Amino acid sequence: MTVMVDIRSVHKSFGPLDVLKGIDLQVRTGEVTVVLGPSGSGKSTLLRTINHLEKADRGEITVDGTPIGYRRAGDRLHELPEREVLRRRTKIGFVFQSFNLFPHLTVLDNVIEAPVSALKRPRKEAEEDARRLLARVGLADKSAAYPRQLSGGQQQRVAIARALALKPRLLLFDEPTSALDPELVGEVL
Repeated sequence: MTVMVDIRSVHKSFGPLDVLKGIDLQVRTGEVTVVLGPSGSGKSTLLRTINHLEKADRGEITVDGTPIGYRRAGDRLHELPEREVLRRRTKIGFVFQSFNLFPHLTVLDNVIEAPVSALKRPRKEAEEDARRLLARVGLADKSAAYPRQLSGGQQQRVAIARALALKPRLLLFDEPTSALDPELVGEVL
């Protein structure tokens, strides 16, 4: 199996607080890896550095052999413009613990936004895929609803469909059930 995520000696600090202290991790294609630890131990920060939502202070992270926020020139890494970072990030699906749905967009529009704007897929094709994904997460009947009209579990399932709509090579989940009532956890899982 090939290495999908390669994390080498990654460090990240916020002011005087060292959050990631020399993290090394390899995740192979097809593997499911769980990062466990107490609140504040750096789990979310690690996930956010993988897709370059946070920049590592030191170390290197590649996804499918490519650094997300940098281009390699010999032995040096050069930071990419934000537009290129966004393009590379489309290979990574991310499900946030707080949903992060666009409140002014319908469920369907939330799911098709990235494929249409970032991947330049035709809207009709993106809508067909989105409807299939919404059916897959049990929300086919909610495509015209707005996030505020949904339960927390339903919103999280929309977030999962949205992440899958990019057809990512990698899916990252940041505590996808922590913001939910216990009765909704099973619904999302």
